[in-house]
Amino acid sequence: MKGNRHSVILIGVWIAVLLLLFRPQLHGMDTVAYYAWLRAAVIRGSLDVSEEFLRFGYGGERGLSPTGYRINEWSVGPALLWSPFFLMAHGLVRLGNALGIPWEADGYSAPYQTLTALGSALYALIGLELLRRLSLRIASPAAALWGVLTAWLASPLVFYMSAHPFMSHAVDFFINAGFLRAWTCWEKPTPLTRLALGWIGGLAAAVRYPNATLLLWPALEDLRQALRAPREGILRLLSLGVGAWIGFLPQMIVWRVVFGAWIVGNPYGVAGAGTFDLRAPHWLEALFSTNRGLFPWTPIAAFALAGLVGPLRRARPAWARLLLAQTGAQLYIVGSWSVWSGAAAFGPRLLTGLFAGFALGLAALYEAGRRRWGMKPALALSLGAVAWNLILLARYGLEDVPRMGPVPLSTLWLGQLTFIGRALGELDRIGQALLRRFP
Repeated sequence: MKGNRHSVILIGVWIAVLLLLFRPQLHGMDTVAYYAWLRAAVIRGSLDVSEEFLRFGYGGERGLSPTGYRINEWSVGPALLWSPFFLMAHGLVRLGNALGIPWEADGYSAPYQTLTALGSALYALIGLELLRRLSLRIASPAAALWGVLTAWLASPLVFYMSAHPFMSHAVDFFINAGFLRAWTCWEKPTPLTRLALGWIGGLAAAVRYPNATLLLWPALEDLRQALRAPREGILRLLSLGVGAWIGFLPQMIVWRVVFGAWIVGNPYGVAGAGTFDLRAPHWLEALFSTNRGLFPWTPIAAFALAGLVGPLRRARPAWARLLLAQTGAQLYIVGSWSVWSGAAAFGPRLLTGLFAGFALGLAALYEAGRRRWGMKPALALSLGAVAWNLILLARYGLEDVPRMGPVPLSTLWLGQLTFIGRALGELDRIGQALLRRFP
Protein backbone atom coordinates (compact mmCIF):
# COMPACT_ATOMS: atom_id res chain seq x y z
CA MET A 1 0.00 0.00 0.00
CA LYS A 2 2.81 2.43 0.86
CA GLY A 3 4.44 1.80 -2.53
CA ASN A 4 1.17 2.59 -4.26
CA ARG A 5 0.83 5.77 -2.22
CA HIS A 6 4.30 6.89 -3.21
CA SER A 7 3.55 6.19 -6.87
CA VAL A 8 0.44 8.36 -6.55
CA ILE A 9 2.55 11.14 -4.98
CA LEU A 10 4.99 10.92 -7.88
CA ILE A 11 2.17 11.13 -10.42
CA GLY A 12 0.56 14.01 -8.53
CA VAL A 13 3.77 16.06 -8.53
CA TRP A 14 4.24 15.23 -12.22
CA ILE A 15 0.77 16.54 -13.04
CA ALA A 16 1.40 19.69 -10.99
CA VAL A 17 4.64 20.35 -12.88
CA LEU A 18 2.90 19.93 -16.22
CA LEU A 19 0.06 22.25 -15.22
CA LEU A 20 2.63 24.87 -14.29
CA LEU A 21 5.29 24.48 -16.98
CA PHE A 22 4.11 22.31 -19.88
CA ARG A 23 4.73 23.96 -23.23
CA PRO A 24 4.17 21.72 -26.28
CA GLN A 25 5.77 24.02 -28.84
CA LEU A 26 8.72 23.63 -31.16
CA HIS A 27 11.26 26.40 -30.75
CA GLY A 28 14.97 26.36 -31.40
CA MET A 29 17.14 24.50 -33.89
CA ASP A 30 17.66 21.41 -31.75
CA THR A 31 13.95 20.73 -31.20
CA VAL A 32 13.15 21.23 -34.87
CA ALA A 33 15.96 18.87 -35.89
CA TYR A 34 14.85 16.06 -33.56
CA TYR A 35 11.19 16.44 -34.53
CA ALA A 36 12.01 16.74 -38.24
CA TRP A 37 13.06 13.08 -38.45
CA LEU A 38 9.65 12.00 -37.19
CA ARG A 39 7.53 14.40 -39.20
CA ALA A 40 9.41 13.83 -42.46
CA ALA A 41 9.30 10.03 -42.15
CA VAL A 42 5.61 9.72 -41.21
CA ILE A 43 3.99 12.55 -43.16
CA ARG A 44 6.19 12.58 -46.28
CA GLY A 45 7.83 9.15 -46.19
CA SER A 46 11.28 10.73 -46.53
CA LEU A 47 14.43 11.34 -44.53
CA ASP A 48 15.08 14.68 -46.24
CA VAL A 49 14.24 17.31 -43.61
CA SER A 50 14.62 20.33 -45.89
CA GLU A 51 10.92 21.14 -45.73
CA GLU A 52 10.85 20.99 -41.93
CA PHE A 53 13.96 23.14 -41.54
CA LEU A 54 12.60 25.70 -44.00
CA ARG A 55 9.27 25.98 -42.19
CA PHE A 56 10.98 27.11 -38.99
CA GLY A 57 13.45 29.44 -40.66
CA TYR A 58 16.44 27.08 -40.65
CA GLY A 59 16.55 26.41 -44.37
CA GLY A 60 20.02 27.88 -44.68
CA GLU A 61 21.46 26.42 -41.49
CA ARG A 62 22.64 23.15 -43.01
CA GLY A 63 23.85 22.28 -46.48
CA LEU A 64 23.34 19.07 -48.43
CA SER A 65 25.12 15.81 -47.73
CA PRO A 66 26.98 13.81 -50.42
CA THR A 67 23.75 11.84 -51.00
CA GLY A 68 21.75 15.02 -51.60
CA TYR A 69 19.87 15.06 -48.31
CA ARG A 70 19.69 18.03 -45.94
CA ILE A 71 22.29 17.52 -43.25
CA ASN A 72 20.71 16.75 -39.89
CA GLU A 73 23.32 15.63 -37.40
CA TRP A 74 20.92 15.16 -34.51
CA SER A 75 20.19 11.62 -33.36
CA VAL A 76 17.10 9.72 -34.45
CA GLY A 77 16.41 7.95 -31.13
CA PRO A 78 14.06 10.60 -29.68
CA ALA A 79 11.92 10.43 -32.84
CA LEU A 80 11.71 6.64 -32.48
CA LEU A 81 10.51 6.93 -28.90
CA TRP A 82 8.08 9.73 -29.74
CA SER A 83 6.62 7.84 -32.70
CA PRO A 84 3.77 6.06 -30.81
CA PHE A 85 2.49 9.42 -29.57
CA PHE A 86 2.87 11.05 -32.98
CA LEU A 87 1.01 8.17 -34.66
CA MET A 88 -1.68 8.38 -31.99
CA ALA A 89 -2.03 12.07 -32.80
CA HIS A 90 -2.22 11.27 -36.51
CA GLY A 91 -5.07 8.86 -35.87
CA LEU A 92 -6.80 11.40 -33.64
CA VAL A 93 -6.52 14.06 -36.34
CA ARG A 94 -8.03 11.72 -38.92
CA LEU A 95 -10.87 10.88 -36.56
CA GLY A 96 -11.38 14.56 -35.78
CA ASN A 97 -11.53 15.35 -39.50
CA ALA A 98 -14.23 12.71 -39.94
CA LEU A 99 -16.18 14.38 -37.14
CA GLY A 100 -15.79 17.83 -38.69
CA ILE A 101 -12.90 19.14 -36.56
CA PRO A 102 -10.63 21.17 -38.88
CA TRP A 103 -7.27 19.87 -37.68
CA GLU A 104 -4.54 19.86 -40.29
CA ALA A 105 -3.05 16.38 -40.85
CA ASP A 106 0.32 18.01 -41.46
CA GLY A 107 2.35 16.85 -38.48
CA TYR A 108 2.39 20.34 -36.97
CA SER A 109 -1.14 21.00 -35.70
CA ALA A 110 -1.93 21.02 -31.99
CA PRO A 111 -2.62 17.27 -31.50
CA TYR A 112 0.77 16.31 -32.97
CA GLN A 113 2.82 18.69 -30.87
CA THR A 114 0.78 18.20 -27.69
CA LEU A 115 0.82 14.40 -27.70
CA THR A 116 4.46 14.15 -28.78
CA ALA A 117 5.54 16.59 -26.08
CA LEU A 118 3.41 14.70 -23.57
CA GLY A 119 5.34 11.60 -24.63
CA SER A 120 8.57 13.17 -23.38
CA ALA A 121 6.95 14.00 -20.06
CA LEU A 122 5.49 10.50 -19.76
CA TYR A 123 8.85 8.88 -20.47
CA ALA A 124 10.37 10.99 -17.70
CA LEU A 125 7.63 9.83 -15.30
CA ILE A 126 8.18 6.17 -16.20
CA GLY A 127 11.91 6.61 -15.63
CA LEU A 128 11.25 8.18 -12.23
CA GLU A 129 8.99 5.32 -11.18
CA LEU A 130 11.52 2.72 -12.36
CA LEU A 131 14.17 4.42 -10.24
CA ARG A 132 11.89 4.70 -7.23
CA ARG A 133 11.25 0.97 -7.32
CA LEU A 134 14.91 0.21 -7.88
CA SER A 135 15.83 2.45 -4.94
CA LEU A 136 13.69 0.28 -2.65
CA ARG A 137 16.43 -2.34 -2.87
CA ILE A 138 18.82 0.01 -1.04
CA ALA A 139 16.57 2.39 0.91
CA SER A 140 13.33 2.77 2.80
CA PRO A 141 10.23 3.86 0.84
CA ALA A 142 10.57 7.45 2.15
CA ALA A 143 14.28 7.71 1.29
CA ALA A 144 13.65 6.19 -2.15
CA LEU A 145 10.81 8.61 -2.91
CA TRP A 146 12.72 11.70 -1.81
CA GLY A 147 15.87 10.65 -3.60
CA VAL A 148 13.96 10.37 -6.87
CA LEU A 149 11.92 13.54 -6.35
CA THR A 150 15.06 15.54 -5.61
CA ALA A 151 17.05 14.18 -8.56
CA TRP A 152 14.13 15.28 -10.72
CA LEU A 153 12.97 18.61 -9.29
CA ALA A 154 16.44 19.90 -8.40
CA SER A 155 17.93 19.17 -11.84
CA PRO A 156 17.48 20.28 -15.47
CA LEU A 157 15.09 17.36 -16.02
CA VAL A 158 12.12 19.29 -14.60
CA PHE A 159 12.60 21.92 -17.33
CA TYR A 160 13.34 19.59 -20.22
CA MET A 161 10.39 17.27 -19.60
CA SER A 162 7.89 20.13 -19.50
CA ALA A 163 8.92 23.55 -20.80
CA HIS A 164 11.29 22.22 -23.48
CA PRO A 165 10.03 18.67 -24.18
CA PHE A 166 11.21 18.41 -27.79
CA MET A 167 14.83 18.17 -26.72
CA SER A 168 16.34 14.71 -26.20
CA HIS A 169 16.91 15.06 -22.46
CA ALA A 170 13.68 13.63 -21.04
CA VAL A 171 13.91 10.49 -23.18
CA ASP A 172 17.64 10.35 -22.42
CA PHE A 173 16.82 10.23 -18.71
CA PHE A 174 14.21 7.52 -19.35
CA ILE A 175 16.53 5.28 -21.37
CA ASN A 176 19.29 5.64 -18.76
CA ALA A 177 16.83 4.69 -16.03
CA GLY A 178 15.63 1.74 -18.12
CA PHE A 179 19.17 0.52 -18.67
CA LEU A 180 19.99 0.71 -14.95
CA ARG A 181 16.78 -1.10 -14.07
CA ALA A 182 17.49 -3.89 -16.56
CA TRP A 183 21.16 -4.27 -15.65
CA THR A 184 20.45 -4.46 -11.91
CA CYS A 185 17.51 -6.86 -12.29
CA TRP A 186 19.49 -9.27 -14.47
CA GLU A 187 22.30 -9.78 -11.98
CA LYS A 188 22.88 -13.32 -13.28
CA PRO A 189 23.21 -12.64 -17.00
CA THR A 190 22.19 -15.10 -19.69
CA PRO A 191 22.63 -14.71 -23.45
CA LEU A 192 18.94 -13.73 -23.69
CA THR A 193 19.14 -11.02 -21.02
CA ARG A 194 22.38 -9.74 -22.57
CA LEU A 195 20.61 -9.51 -25.93
CA ALA A 196 17.87 -7.40 -24.33
CA LEU A 197 20.37 -5.25 -22.40
CA GLY A 198 22.39 -4.69 -25.57
CA TRP A 199 19.23 -3.58 -27.39
CA ILE A 200 18.47 -1.04 -24.64
CA GLY A 201 22.05 0.22 -24.75
CA GLY A 202 22.01 0.48 -28.53
CA LEU A 203 18.75 2.43 -28.42
CA ALA A 204 20.24 4.65 -25.70
CA ALA A 205 23.14 5.45 -28.05
CA ALA A 206 20.60 6.32 -30.76
CA VAL A 207 18.97 8.76 -28.32
CA ARG A 208 22.28 10.43 -27.44
CA TYR A 209 25.49 9.19 -29.01
CA PRO A 210 27.59 9.39 -25.79
CA ASN A 211 25.26 6.82 -24.20
CA ALA A 212 27.23 4.15 -26.06
CA THR A 213 29.46 4.12 -22.97
CA LEU A 214 26.65 2.34 -21.10
CA LEU A 215 27.58 -0.82 -23.01
CA LEU A 216 31.20 -0.74 -21.86
CA TRP A 217 30.45 -1.95 -18.34
CA PRO A 218 28.47 -5.14 -19.14
CA ALA A 219 30.98 -5.82 -21.91
CA LEU A 220 33.83 -5.71 -19.38
CA GLU A 221 31.84 -8.06 -17.12
CA ASP A 222 31.45 -10.51 -19.99
CA LEU A 223 35.14 -10.30 -20.88
CA ARG A 224 36.04 -11.08 -17.29
CA GLN A 225 33.61 -14.01 -17.36
CA ALA A 226 35.22 -15.22 -20.59
CA LEU A 227 38.52 -15.61 -18.74
CA ARG A 228 36.83 -17.95 -16.23
CA ALA A 229 34.33 -19.70 -18.48
CA PRO A 230 35.17 -18.91 -22.12
CA ARG A 231 32.05 -20.39 -23.74
CA GLU A 232 29.60 -18.61 -21.44
CA GLY A 233 31.44 -15.30 -21.44
CA ILE A 234 31.91 -15.16 -25.22
CA LEU A 235 28.27 -16.12 -25.83
CA ARG A 236 27.11 -13.37 -23.49
CA LEU A 237 29.41 -10.84 -25.14
CA LEU A 238 28.21 -11.79 -28.62
CA SER A 239 24.59 -11.51 -27.48
CA LEU A 240 25.27 -8.07 -26.02
CA GLY A 241 26.85 -6.97 -29.30
CA VAL A 242 23.99 -8.30 -31.44
CA GLY A 243 21.45 -6.56 -29.19
CA ALA A 244 23.39 -3.30 -29.39
CA TRP A 245 23.53 -3.58 -33.18
CA ILE A 246 19.74 -4.09 -33.35
CA GLY A 247 19.10 -1.16 -31.01
CA PHE A 248 21.41 1.18 -32.93
CA LEU A 249 20.45 -0.05 -36.41
CA PRO A 250 17.82 2.68 -37.04
CA GLN A 251 20.51 5.33 -36.53
CA MET A 252 22.87 3.47 -38.86
CA ILE A 253 20.18 3.28 -41.54
CA VAL A 254 19.55 7.01 -41.27
CA TRP A 255 23.29 7.72 -41.53
CA ARG A 256 23.56 5.44 -44.57
CA VAL A 257 20.72 7.24 -46.35
CA VAL A 258 21.67 10.79 -45.37
CA PHE A 259 25.47 10.68 -45.11
CA GLY A 260 26.23 7.68 -47.30
CA ALA A 261 28.01 5.74 -44.52
CA TRP A 262 26.81 3.21 -41.96
CA ILE A 263 28.97 4.73 -39.23
CA VAL A 264 29.64 8.47 -38.89
CA GLY A 265 32.28 9.17 -36.27
CA ASN A 266 31.23 12.73 -35.50
CA PRO A 267 28.03 13.88 -37.23
CA TYR A 268 28.39 17.30 -35.59
CA GLY A 269 31.78 17.71 -37.20
CA VAL A 270 30.30 16.90 -40.62
CA ALA A 271 27.80 19.71 -40.07
CA GLY A 272 30.47 22.09 -38.76
CA ALA A 273 28.64 22.23 -35.43
CA GLY A 274 31.43 21.22 -33.07
CA THR A 275 34.63 19.24 -32.78
CA PHE A 276 35.94 16.71 -30.27
CA ASP A 277 39.40 16.76 -28.76
CA LEU A 278 39.81 13.73 -26.50
CA ARG A 279 43.35 14.87 -25.60
CA ALA A 280 42.16 18.02 -23.80
CA PRO A 281 38.74 17.54 -22.27
CA HIS A 282 37.12 20.42 -20.42
CA TRP A 283 35.96 18.15 -17.63
CA LEU A 284 36.84 20.62 -14.89
CA GLU A 285 34.79 23.27 -16.66
CA ALA A 286 31.92 20.81 -17.10
CA LEU A 287 31.99 20.35 -13.32
CA PHE A 288 32.80 23.81 -11.97
CA SER A 289 32.24 26.47 -14.62
CA THR A 290 29.47 29.01 -14.12
CA ASN A 291 28.77 28.42 -17.82
CA ARG A 292 26.34 25.56 -17.09
CA GLY A 293 28.78 23.61 -14.93
CA LEU A 294 27.30 20.73 -12.94
CA PHE A 295 28.02 21.92 -9.39
CA PRO A 296 27.42 25.69 -9.67
CA TRP A 297 24.07 25.21 -11.42
CA THR A 298 22.94 21.97 -9.74
CA PRO A 299 24.55 21.75 -6.28
CA ILE A 300 22.52 18.66 -5.32
CA ALA A 301 24.76 16.70 -7.71
CA ALA A 302 27.60 16.96 -5.18
CA PHE A 303 25.44 15.21 -2.56
CA ALA A 304 24.39 12.59 -5.10
CA LEU A 305 28.03 11.81 -5.90
CA ALA A 306 28.75 11.58 -2.16
CA GLY A 307 25.96 9.02 -1.98
CA LEU A 308 27.50 7.00 -4.81
CA VAL A 309 31.00 7.08 -3.31
CA GLY A 310 29.88 6.33 0.26
CA PRO A 311 26.59 4.62 1.16
CA LEU A 312 25.85 3.07 -2.23
CA ARG A 313 29.37 1.72 -2.60
CA ARG A 314 28.98 -0.02 0.75
CA ALA A 315 25.48 -1.34 0.03
CA ARG A 316 25.83 -2.22 -3.66
CA PRO A 317 29.45 -1.92 -4.76
CA ALA A 318 28.76 -3.11 -8.33
CA TRP A 319 26.08 -0.42 -8.77
CA ALA A 320 28.39 2.27 -7.46
CA ARG A 321 31.24 1.18 -9.73
CA LEU A 322 29.06 1.32 -12.83
CA LEU A 323 27.49 4.67 -11.95
CA LEU A 324 30.79 6.31 -11.06
CA ALA A 325 32.44 4.94 -14.20
CA GLN A 326 29.54 6.15 -16.33
CA THR A 327 29.67 9.58 -14.70
CA GLY A 328 33.38 9.84 -15.44
CA ALA A 329 32.94 8.66 -19.02
CA GLN A 330 30.14 11.13 -19.73
CA LEU A 331 32.08 14.01 -18.20
CA TYR A 332 35.06 13.10 -20.37
CA ILE A 333 33.05 12.88 -23.59
CA VAL A 334 30.96 15.99 -22.96
CA GLY A 335 34.04 17.89 -21.84
CA SER A 336 35.87 16.87 -25.02
CA TRP A 337 33.27 18.57 -27.20
CA SER A 338 33.93 22.15 -28.19
CA VAL A 339 30.33 22.99 -27.21
CA TRP A 340 30.61 21.26 -23.82
CA SER A 341 28.39 23.84 -22.07
CA GLY A 342 25.38 23.02 -24.26
CA ALA A 343 25.18 26.63 -25.56
CA ALA A 344 21.72 27.99 -24.69
CA ALA A 345 20.71 25.77 -21.80
CA PHE A 346 19.10 25.58 -18.41
CA GLY A 347 21.87 24.12 -16.34
CA PRO A 348 24.12 21.19 -17.39
CA ARG A 349 21.60 19.82 -19.87
CA LEU A 350 24.12 17.54 -21.61
CA LEU A 351 24.48 15.61 -18.33
CA THR A 352 20.74 15.15 -17.65
CA GLY A 353 20.94 11.40 -18.22
CA LEU A 354 23.34 11.08 -15.27
CA PHE A 355 20.59 12.12 -12.88
CA ALA A 356 19.10 8.64 -13.24
CA GLY A 357 22.14 7.32 -11.37
CA PHE A 358 22.20 10.36 -9.11
CA ALA A 359 18.71 9.43 -7.89
CA LEU A 360 20.17 6.17 -6.56
CA GLY A 361 23.05 8.06 -4.95
CA LEU A 362 20.62 10.38 -3.17
CA ALA A 363 18.41 7.50 -2.06
CA ALA A 364 21.45 5.73 -0.57
CA LEU A 365 22.62 8.95 1.12
CA TYR A 366 19.17 9.64 2.56
CA GLU A 367 18.86 6.09 3.83
CA ALA A 368 22.21 6.34 5.62
CA GLY A 369 21.11 9.63 7.17
CA ARG A 370 17.69 8.25 8.11
CA ARG A 371 19.22 5.45 10.11
CA ARG A 372 21.29 7.91 12.11
CA TRP A 373 19.18 11.09 12.34
CA GLY A 374 15.80 10.33 10.83
CA MET A 375 14.41 11.84 7.62
CA LYS A 376 14.29 15.50 8.70
CA PRO A 377 17.81 16.43 7.50
CA ALA A 378 17.16 14.75 4.15
CA LEU A 379 13.85 16.57 3.78
CA ALA A 380 15.51 19.89 4.56
CA LEU A 381 18.24 19.24 1.97
CA SER A 382 15.69 18.17 -0.65
CA LEU A 383 13.38 21.12 -0.12
CA GLY A 384 16.32 23.53 -0.20
CA ALA A 385 17.70 22.00 -3.42
CA VAL A 386 14.30 22.01 -5.12
CA ALA A 387 13.66 25.62 -4.06
CA TRP A 388 17.10 26.60 -5.41
CA ASN A 389 16.34 24.99 -8.77
CA LEU A 390 12.84 26.45 -9.09
CA ILE A 391 14.10 29.96 -8.24
CA LEU A 392 16.85 29.53 -10.83
CA LEU A 393 14.25 28.33 -13.31
CA ALA A 394 12.14 31.42 -12.69
CA ARG A 395 15.20 33.62 -13.17
CA TYR A 396 16.10 31.77 -16.35
CA GLY A 397 12.59 32.29 -17.70
CA LEU A 398 12.75 36.01 -16.92
CA GLU A 399 16.30 36.22 -18.30
CA ASP A 400 17.54 37.38 -14.91
CA VAL A 401 20.43 35.03 -15.70
CA PRO A 402 21.75 34.77 -19.27
CA ARG A 403 20.48 31.81 -21.23
CA MET A 404 23.89 31.28 -22.79
CA GLY A 405 27.47 31.79 -21.69
CA PRO A 406 29.16 32.17 -18.30
CA VAL A 407 27.42 33.86 -15.40
CA PRO A 408 29.36 35.66 -12.65
CA LEU A 409 29.20 33.55 -9.51
CA SER A 410 27.82 36.51 -7.56
CA THR A 411 24.99 36.80 -10.08
CA LEU A 412 24.34 33.08 -10.09
CA TRP A 413 24.42 32.38 -6.34
CA LEU A 414 23.84 35.67 -4.55
CA GLY A 415 21.23 36.49 -7.17
CA GLN A 416 19.22 33.58 -5.83
CA LEU A 417 18.81 35.35 -2.50
CA THR A 418 18.19 38.80 -3.91
CA PHE A 419 15.61 37.41 -6.33
CA ILE A 420 13.54 36.20 -3.39
CA GLY A 421 13.37 39.76 -2.16
CA ARG A 422 12.48 41.00 -5.64
CA ALA A 423 9.93 38.27 -6.32
CA LEU A 424 6.92 40.27 -5.11
CA GLY A 425 7.77 43.03 -7.52
CA GLU A 426 8.22 40.48 -10.31
CA LEU A 427 4.85 38.72 -9.87
CA ASP A 428 3.41 40.28 -13.01
CA ARG A 429 6.42 39.24 -15.13
CA ILE A 430 6.42 35.78 -13.59
CA GLY A 431 2.74 35.37 -14.37
CA GLN A 432 3.27 36.47 -17.96
CA ALA A 433 6.21 34.11 -18.33
CA LEU A 434 4.14 31.18 -17.07
CA LEU A 435 1.38 31.99 -19.51
CA ARG A 436 3.70 32.19 -22.49
CA ARG A 437 5.93 29.40 -21.12
CA PHE A 438 9.50 30.49 -21.82
CA PRO A 439 9.70 31.52 -25.47
